[in-house]
Amino acid sequence: MKTILVGPIRELHTLAGSGGARRRAEMRETARLQNAALVIAGGRVREVGPWSVLRRAHQGAERVSVEGDLVTPGLVDCHTHLIWAGNRSEEFLRRCSGVSYQQIAREGGGIATTMRAVAESTEAELAANTVTRAKLLLGLGTTTVEIKASYADRPENWLKELNALAKARRKIKQQTVVTFMGAHVVPPGWKRQAWIREILRFLFTASTHLCKPAFQDVFCEEGAFSVEESVRVLRAGLRVGLGAKIHCDEFHALGGVQAACRLGATSCDHLLVSGRKEWAALANSETVAVVMPGTAFFLDKPYARARKMVDAGCAVALGSDFNPGSSMVPSMTFAMGLAVSRMGLAPEEALVAATVNSAAALRGAVREGVGTLAPGAPADFCVWPVGSLSELIYSYAFVRPTQVFLRGRQVLPS
Repeated sequence: MKTILVGPIRELHTLAGSGGARRRAEMRETARLQNAALVIAGGRVREVGPWSVLRRAHQGAERVSVEGDLVTPGLVDCHTHLIWAGNRSEEFLRRCSGVSYQQIAREGGGIATTMRAVAESTEAELAANTVTRAKLLLGLGTTTVEIKASYADRPENWLKELNALAKARRKIKQQTVVTFMGAHVVPPGWKRQAWIREILRFLFTASTHLCKPAFQDVFCEEGAFSVEESVRVLRAGLRVGLGAKIHCDEFHALGGVQAACRLGATSCDHLLVSGRKEWAALANSETVAVVMPGTAFFLDKPYARARKMVDAGCAVALGSDFNPGSSMVPSMTFAMGLAVSRMGLAPEEALVAATVNSAAALRGAVREGVGTLAPGAPADFCVWPVGSLSELIYSYAFVRPTQVFLRGRQVLPS
């Protein structure tokens, strides 16, 4: 088995520590090493330590020089809607002129616009677009990505999306996690209860599909699905082996957080309007709180109160919410920068939220150790052209990795 020695590394954050999601003070622990090295074998991290020690111990190893000063685990994006067609640029400009996201949706736009575009696209087109977007994310440092199939307006288009994802995954270099999201909104022309019945009928098909969805997601919001409807659909998904995720508290706090925590959901996502009751429910559960500042930035909405969530004991993760309507923001480093500059997190907390805790929001569906560079973890990591984590956050609007490695193999530059 070939051994690879990576270094010297000016500043290395391995995120080694206790397994699972981190909370409170643990979110500031990144296991930082200076003048360090990584030893890789079989696509996994074998050793981490001082460069001066490891270079002597592994003189026969293949050496890889890093073209930068900072190394972190590859970033984990636990919330995207990567498969879509068309664009909503006209709606974006309407929002910029003062028309609300909800008003556009009431007029038949918003998510329904993308549903129509998906209906008019072929599987091959959807797959190709998804591969292109995944390449974009890889170039921004995302080495594990969740993808929601969320823009179908009838059951046959659920299959179209899942088939397209099965094709796309064969060409996407990152580790991918698929989420089925039939309960995004009720499409135009459907009665609410009829659409919910179709979702319930389709869940077994989704759970056994070739693209292997790991989760189901529901949009619990005014104009989408009620708390009771969301719980009904999520519970049915759990019965066929689909983990539960929920979009909630994006515009209104309806009680979806508390219901999801009682249900044992893997994550509650958005949380822009969550308050003390919701934070307490999350803090007293295993459910991860996923915040996505790119959405607030893109919609010009108040940011989720991530600082208060961490202080309340919530396990806070970051996602991009990359989608054509509410977050054309694919960069996890941009999310990290907003988390620090707009949401009150420390740089170390932002890194934990974008790696270890984001992986915890995908628990059971990603390789053990994803989000860390501890011995035994997959050797997925990024080399950044900055001298420190603080400089990475400072440069969040434009920084890109100079090198990206997946399972110990350099994939960028290819």
